[in-house]
Amino acid sequence: MQNIEQKAITTFQNNLLFLSEKYPEVFKKVDILSQAIENGSYKERYALEYKDGYFDVLDTSTDQWLYGSSSIEAAKKAADEINYSKDKGVIETFYNYNFTDEAIEYANEEDPTVSKFVLIAPVVGFARKLLPKTTIMKQIYKFIFFGVGLGLHLETIDDKIHSYIYLIIEDNLELFRLSLFVTDYSKLGKESELYFAIMEDDAGVKKAFDAFYHNSFIRNNYIKYYLLYPNYRDKIAQIQNSIVTQSSNTYLQDRLLTKNLRTVESIKNGYKFFNVSKQYDDVIFKDRPIIMVAAGPSLSKNIEWLKKNAPYATVVALFMTSIILEKHGIKPDIIVHVDEYSKPVKNTLDKIQSNSFFDSSLFFLSSSVDIELFLKITSKDKIYMFEDRTNYKFHNGKLEGYSVGEIGYALSLIFGAKDIYLLGLDLALDPETRQTHSEGHLSSKGKLNIKEATSSDNVSLRESEFFVKGNFLNKVPTTPLFNISIYRVNHFTHTLKQKDQTVYNLNNGAYFENTTPIKAQEIDLQNFKKKSSIYKKRLQEFYDNNSSDELDKYEKEAFLLREKEARHKKDMIINFSKQRYPSIDQISSAFAKVAAECILAEHKNTGELAQILIVYLENVGGYIGDFFNTKQIENPKKNIKKFQKIITLQFLKIIDKYMEIFKDWDRDKVG
Repeated sequence: MQNIEQKAITTFQNNLLFLSEKYPEVFKKVDILSQAIENGSYKERYALEYKDGYFDVLDTSTDQWLYGSSSIEAAKKAADEINYSKDKGVIETFYNYNFTDEAIEYANEEDPTVSKFVLIAPVVGFARKLLPKTTIMKQIYKFIFFGVGLGLHLETIDDKIHSYIYLIIEDNLELFRLSLFVTDYSKLGKESELYFAIMEDDAGVKKAFDAFYHNSFIRNNYIKYYLLYPNYRDKIAQIQNSIVTQSSNTYLQDRLLTKNLRTVESIKNGYKFFNVSKQYDDVIFKDRPIIMVAAGPSLSKNIEWLKKNAPYATVVALFMTSIILEKHGIKPDIIVHVDEYSKPVKNTLDKIQSNSFFDSSLFFLSSSVDIELFLKITSKDKIYMFEDRTNYKFHNGKLEGYSVGEIGYALSLIFGAKDIYLLGLDLALDPETRQTHSEGHLSSKGKLNIKEATSSDNVSLRESEFFVKGNFLNKVPTTPLFNISIYRVNHFTHTLKQKDQTVYNLNNGAYFENTTPIKAQEIDLQNFKKKSSIYKKRLQEFYDNNSSDELDKYEKEAFLLREKEARHKKDMIINFSKQRYPSIDQISSAFAKVAAECILAEHKNTGELAQILIVYLENVGGYIGDFFNTKQIENPKKNIKKFQKIITLQFLKIIDKYMEIFKDWDRDKVG
């Protein structure tokens, strides 16, 4: 017994050393708990006991054993349950698209900016015909442990599969600490990369999963898992939610290509780019609050309050609120829009009664919007652009968000207003009606047919429902798409909000960190001066003074470097296409090398093409990885050549389309 106790202590000490060197955040949590136990400030709930040749854990609050029988046998049984099939104990990271031969043929001939499917369909079509789910994987590259217990099953499963990357999730820090006496994590970490989510909230689990997901993302084809605790089943849905809300799934390569082409065109045409790289402290915002108006359900419910208070505040409104604002005679000072899709803008303009509604507004637009549509309602001198997801005018900064709502919020913080009131930024469904937007907004669908996300459901960005902390209520229903915007709002609060700024959340929607929940009826802004024509003129002067309409010396140099990088990537792909690979393992290795080169930016501030290729690979990587990792491939030499031809064509279509930014450019102006 003494030898067993000494071995447990040695294992614990080795694990602490391992964690302190490799995973200091996890070590810190364990160390704080250990100190609290030693000084008596924390009373242990669980007791580690050795009996009948194995360790078990007694829950002293219930007198229940964690295992109740041999933990060693339980670990062996867990390993026996793991297999290399594609349909059991697996999380798929890619959509199950199906395309007809006609659709694939059309995609092969089409421009890559027309649809996300143009570049995806050929790869999916290849994989679907060749790789049914009845095929078996060669190797399990990524594995998730939902629950640690004493960790013995981590060792037995690893002995069987030897996975390259593990994600280890455990909510109970005390149980995890006890596992350090029994399981040698340092041994597990010698051959594999480990990611931990120990006693983390939802945001912490998402952060750990995102890091796990992006590491060797081409190996995300099928992620195997083992569920130790039945009550952790909701965590599978949480992981699915993290997958569908990856930026590669919400902002695909077709949109990124369009964004780059339009941004460069806007620079060529001399549009003003507002400097969003710094925050301002101008008197024009010190003396007047901002009301940031989005299109959530709370806008309609508080429209009379807005109508009453708008004359005394700087109104920053999202473009898609225009219909409801015009209906109530509320003219925004600033209108914000980021979406490059033309149809929603056209549909909104069709419902506007008179373009004079926009006469007194200044426009803050992403540099990739369909500018011709906005030129129909305003003039070039009233337009201020900013970049998102591109970096051509890098000295002016950029704003990246998942929706226009958080971008409007970020701009309000950057402008420097001391008091900011958020109206219509619910980022949740109306608790009573389940509406997503205010009446009149083009995305308002009335009551959605929502299904609650479970481990067996396919999680949908817009139609899966779960609950988050509410602003006024304990919890409110939201969707994965709204939830990623909540994260982004909180990010902007942490990174942009100044100490002397106060943000008031007026919405019966999601709670935002470091903001003040308050009912609109409790706010009266009529003690401020009414806006005048002088105010409007001063506002435009402020924006003009902090904008620029051409590249500076260093931005010009970086622009020319982009062309050099693009040509280099194209040469690599062409060279890859000319080689012959006799086995799937060889082409897998060769493709991994060329892909790794293609997704790297060779210089600072020149990563747009690399980012497009990353997003594309994250969307088709599951299918590519499945091809590389399937045992029963019929006629492998023929299919290697076919894959090589298909993937080469898609890469070249991306690079050639991107290189259109260099056409018709005044070289004297650039270099």
